[in-house]
Amino acid sequence: MSVNGITVAQYPVRYETKKAQNNAGGDFGAGVKEMSGSNNVVHIDPDAIFSIHHVKTGESANVYRADDYSKDNPVYLVKGIDKSGNEYEQTVDVSKVNPNRCSYTEMLALNAHTGDKSNSNFMTMSILKDKADGVSYHEKTDCMAMAYGLLNDMKTLGNWDGYLRYGKWINDMMTFSKNR
Repeated sequence: MSVNGITVAQYPVRYETKKAQNNAGGDFGAGVKEMSGSNNVVHIDPDAIFSIHHVKTGESANVYRADDYSKDNPVYLVKGIDKSGNEYEQTVDVSKVNPNRCSYTEMLALNAHTGDKSNSNFMTMSILKDKADGVSYHEKTDCMAMAYGLLNDMKTLGNWDGYLRYGKWINDMMTFSKNR
């Protein structure tokens, strides 16, 4: 199929497309499972403060306030599925989290403590995980370096709303961490 476009300086623009072929052998679900490389069951809890699932690794996390949570004791419980499909449970005291050297699960708890629960906040954490490029939820990494990378991406794209949102998010994380 072809579509003719607008001519520029007497040169016609032409776009060629081909019919998409289904190479999955008819079973879409099997193709998705094969592509994701994960056989994990996803457990996202609507009662959690924050829930997230990473399709590429199959990992998931649900963040809850711990039973002994208080303003002076900001302790969270993170439950989920790791890369191997095993359930885990981790207690995170966000007052001790260093965003320059922490795991993604620790960052999720810190995000739940300092952030809002908006769709943009969820997207921030999703993109941050994607920037980690395969690092598991439990490996320590420099999350703030990745966050500043997101901020720089927004600046490069001229997405000033995104730039301001990421800037506020980074500021909230760093302010909380420095005040502890």
